[in-house]
Amino acid sequence: MKKLAVLIITAALLLTGCTDGKAPQKEEITLFHATDMHYLSRQLTDNSDYFVEIIKSGDGKMTQYSEEISEAFVEDVIAQKPDAVLIGGDITFNCEKLSHEDFILKLRRIEQAGIDVLAIPGNHDVEYPFSRGYEGDSSYKTDYTTEADFLEYYKDFGPDIAYTVSPDGFSYIAQLGKNIYVAAIYTPQSFLSGASCIEDETLAWLDSELAKLKTEDVVVALTHQNLVNHYPDNGFSYQYTIINNEQLIEVYDKYGVDVNLSGHIHLQHIAETESGIADIATGSMTMRNCHYGVLNVSTGGLTYNVQEIDVDGWAEENGVTDENLLDFYNFRHDFYFESAYPKAVESLSGTKLSAEEIDALATMWAEFNVNYFAGTLDIYYPIMQQSEGYRIWKENDFDDNWFFSYIETAASGKTSERTQLSWERCFSAAVS
Repeated sequence: MKKLAVLIITAALLLTGCTDGKAPQKEEITLFHATDMHYLSRQLTDNSDYFVEIIKSGDGKMTQYSEEISEAFVEDVIAQKPDAVLIGGDITFNCEKLSHEDFILKLRRIEQAGIDVLAIPGNHDVEYPFSRGYEGDSSYKTDYTTEADFLEYYKDFGPDIAYTVSPDGFSYIAQLGKNIYVAAIYTPQSFLSGASCIEDETLAWLDSELAKLKTEDVVVALTHQNLVNHYPDNGFSYQYTIINNEQLIEVYDKYGVDVNLSGHIHLQHIAETESGIADIATGSMTMRNCHYGVLNVSTGGLTYNVQEIDVDGWAEENGVTDENLLDFYNFRHDFYFESAYPKAVESLSGTKLSAEEIDALATMWAEFNVNYFAGTLDIYYPIMQQSEGYRIWKENDFDDNWFFSYIETAASGKTSERTQLSWERCFSAAVS
C-alpha cells in the first residue's frame, strides 16, 4: 500500500450517498463509525429512579435513553445511506444476551436498507459476567453473552461480508470499495486486569493478509481499544490502550495503514503515533453529543468528521411526549453536567473554601468535563480561563486534588490547531 504524504487540516465533510451496484466497484465510499452504545434492552429496565441514579453516578452515559438514541441513529443511517456502518464495540451495557438480541434487530433494518454493517465486540460484549436487569429499586442477574454467542449473533455483520476471517473468527478484512478495505481487529480484554491485546495468532494473520494487498489499496483499521495512549500524562488512560500496541503499529507501518478507528475511552479525541498513524477515538454514542464518526474514503485520501444524532427531531417525528427527548439538545448537556458536578463538590468538601467558591470551582470542572468528552475542549478552554472558578483555582493550591490535576493533563493533550471533530489526510503518489 501507499507511503503517504500527510496533511492534517480542519475541513468540512462532503457526504456522498451510495449508488446502485456492488460496493467493491466504487472508488469513493462513506463509512459511519458508531461505538460504545452501551445499549440496554427495554426488557431489562423500567427506567426507575433507582436505575437513573445508578446511571448518574457513572461516567455520564444516558443508558436510560439508549433505546431512543439507537432508534434515532438507525433512522439517520437509513436516510443518509452510507456505504457501510462500522460498529466499534461495547454494543451492550454489560454483555446482556437480551441487549444483543434486541440491538441486532436494529442492525437488520440497516442491512435490509442495502447498507453493510461490520461489527466487532468490545470488553462489555463478551464473557463479561456482570449482566443485570433493573426493576423498581433493585437489580437481578440476567444471562451474559459468551464468545460463541457473539460469533453466532453477528456472523452476518462482518464475517459473512469479509473475504478473510482470523482463526478465532472475530477479526476480518472486508473489501468495501474498488481499492478500499476495512480491517476489523478484535483485541480481547481481561475484565480482571483491564488489559487488552491483539493476540499473536491474529497479528500473524493480519500481517499475512495485508501483505496480499496492492500498492494503491487503502485500508481503514477498526479496533475497540485505542491504538495509542491519548492522554499519556493523566495516569489512567493507559489502561484504554492495547498493551502490545507497538506490534500492531509495526504491522500498520509496514503496509501503509494510516488510520485506526477506535472507541473505549468514551471521549472524542484524535492522537497519532510517531510515524503519523491517526488513532481516531470516536466518542460514545450515548454520551454528551450522541454522535458518530463519518469517514469519507478514496484512493486520494481520507476525511473524518463527527455528526450528531438528531434525537430531538426523531422524537418529534415519532410523536414522543417525553420532554427530555423533545429537548434532548439541552437535556444531554444538563445530564452530563449533573453527573459531574456532585463529584467535584465532594472532592472539595474538606477544603477551607466557601460554599460559593466550591460552587464556582465545581461548575468550572463540570463544564470542562462536558467539553472534554465532546471533543470541544479547544473551543471551551479559553472561555474557562475567564471564569470565576478558574481564578479561584489558580489562587489556591490544589496539587493534591485529583480533579484538578485531571484538568491540567487533559488540557495539555488538546491541540491548538484544530478541534478533535475533523481530520483529513491527503495521499501522494506511491513511493517505491
